Amino acid sequence: MISRRTLHPARQGAITLLMVALASCVAPQQKPAPAPRPAPPPPPAALPAAPPQQDWRDVPLTPGDWSWRGTAGQSSIAQYGMAGQTAVFAVRCDLASRNIVFSRGGLASTQTAAMSFTTSYGSFAFTGTNGGGQPPAIVAQASARDPHMDQIAFSRGRFLVNVAGQPQLVLPSWPEVARVIEDCRG
Repeated sequence: MISRRTLHPARQGAITLLMVALASCVAPQQKPAPAPRPAPPPPPAALPAAPPQQDWRDVPLTPGDWSWRGTAGQSSIAQYGMAGQTAVFAVRCDLASRNIVFSRGGLASTQTAAMSFTTSYGSFAFTGTNGGGQPPAIVAQASARDPHMDQIAFSRGRFLVNVAGQPQLVLPSWPEVARVIEDCRG
């Protein structure tokens, strides 16, 4: 038979071993959770959308009407503007040189400036200069036989005239312009 004395130390060892095992199962101390990161700044306010580009053929016409004066076979001029006011654009025949002279109100910011035209056939430009006079005008010229003259005369419904630093002119293609060109071609 087994004595109580011999069983007791074995039991005591098993209990100690069990306590050590249980002590090793204790979860380690947890580190404190890191502080939450600050929220990212809100995105910058969105800029308003750019207005859609408008087709030049849909831009309203510059206010005014064409008028023509001259004598067939001699110098003639077509002017565009509001009745009773200075014309904003003119097409004149210089019969001596057979050149078409374009003039628009305003002053170019440089000695020379491109006077550009947009027609239903395409775009092109002539060199313009400050023409002097009162009121001041920017002047460009081209031969009456230049094919661009037909593009201006026969543009579908309208043509544009642009000079940097000046308001854009949207002018109707009326017969007065074609008449000046034809008078100049003689």
